[in-house]
Amino acid sequence: MKDFKRLPNQASVTQSFTQAIVQQLAQLGVHLSVDLQQQLAQHHGQQRLPLALQDALWQSLEQQQRPELGLHIGMALQPQHFDTIGFLLLSSPALGTAVESLVNYSSLIGEGGTFSRHKTTSGWQIEYNDHFTVAVALRVEAIFASIASGARWVAGKAIAPLQVQFKHTRQASLAEYQRAFAGADVRFNALRNAISYSDADWHYRQREVNPALQTQMLELAKQQLAQLQPQTLIQRVAALLQRQPWLTRTQLAASLAVSERTLARHLTAANTSYNKLSQQVKLELALQQLQRPGVTQASLADFLGYSDEQAFAKAFRRWTGKNFSDFRKG
Repeated sequence: MKDFKRLPNQASVTQSFTQAIVQQLAQLGVHLSVDLQQQLAQHHGQQRLPLALQDALWQSLEQQQRPELGLHIGMALQPQHFDTIGFLLLSSPALGTAVESLVNYSSLIGEGGTFSRHKTTSGWQIEYNDHFTVAVALRVEAIFASIASGARWVAGKAIAPLQVQFKHTRQASLAEYQRAFAGADVRFNALRNAISYSDADWHYRQREVNPALQTQMLELAKQQLAQLQPQTLIQRVAALLQRQPWLTRTQLAASLAVSERTLARHLTAANTSYNKLSQQVKLELALQQLQRPGVTQASLADFLGYSDEQAFAKAFRRWTGKNFSDFRKG
């Protein structure tokens, strides 16, 4: 049984969100393995869990061979399951304001991806760029079903999206998608994961909200985000490489809005270098990925950003002293 401990700068997810999923599973007749239940229990009382533990949870759901689970979980989630950001969304005067908060503070829920919003000819589009490596379709569908449900909470009326786009193929019956998205135009094999709303619904205001409460929740969200995000440049470097291990030195410096010389100077002051830190992170991620079934040398090479499988094989042998196949045999 793998022991998931949340390390500094490791991607994480809020405890209440994970527990809400587990509670819904019980109602849906889905039973988790004893090992996974024990792992979750070890984090009881903690505010956040390592995202890798939720990866294991979703992977176990994928193995259930019930492709509608993502939609069902998403429809059942309620604002209070999202902690501070849930109350922030509920205190928003309109869907457009709520989405702005979602774009800015979604990492408070989980660091599995990022949201963006775009104006379209027919209204507004919310796009989600995920960083998941397992159970991608299930998780994206749960997120979008929860957005559709949450939009109705924010608006205070039964609004429906104009269109929903998924990059993956259809997983469940069309009736399940129609139920989750209230008859919206649902498309698959799209270029992006996105959900669109009309201008009228985007700006609709029916509920009375307390401006003072909205301000208070925004301040709380800002404080929590500051605590969650890495503070020093070195911490930010490590966090970026954990999420995007393929970044080159040039790309890393650009992402941090510093010059390569400045980046090198800070790394040297911390008794490390780009190469040393990058190799360390790649080794940690490779060992994590090896815990998952179906991972191959080729898939790991692609995940870590190596130009070809042979380049990764050489690096892995340098890290561990063993060939990939020999290491897997133990």
